[in-house]
Amino acid sequence: MTSKTQMTKKQLIEALSSAEQRIAELEEHVDTLEKEKVHIGAKLLDENESNMIKILKAKIEDLEKNKT
Repeated sequence: MTSKTQMTKKQLIEALSSAEQRIAELEEHVDTLEKEKVHIGAKLLDENESNMIKILKAKIEDLEKNKT
């Protein structure tokens, strides 16, 4: 490919079209990953797991407060 300063109008349009297509593909992939994330996050936790998460969240919050 030639440098962007030497590209013809047709080459620029083709590059733009290719970039737009790639962006659309990536946006679709992000949507799929976000749906999977919601599905994984919806997993039910037992009481011990829930308590461990609460404790870890509290520790993280304390660390974040003490950081500033």
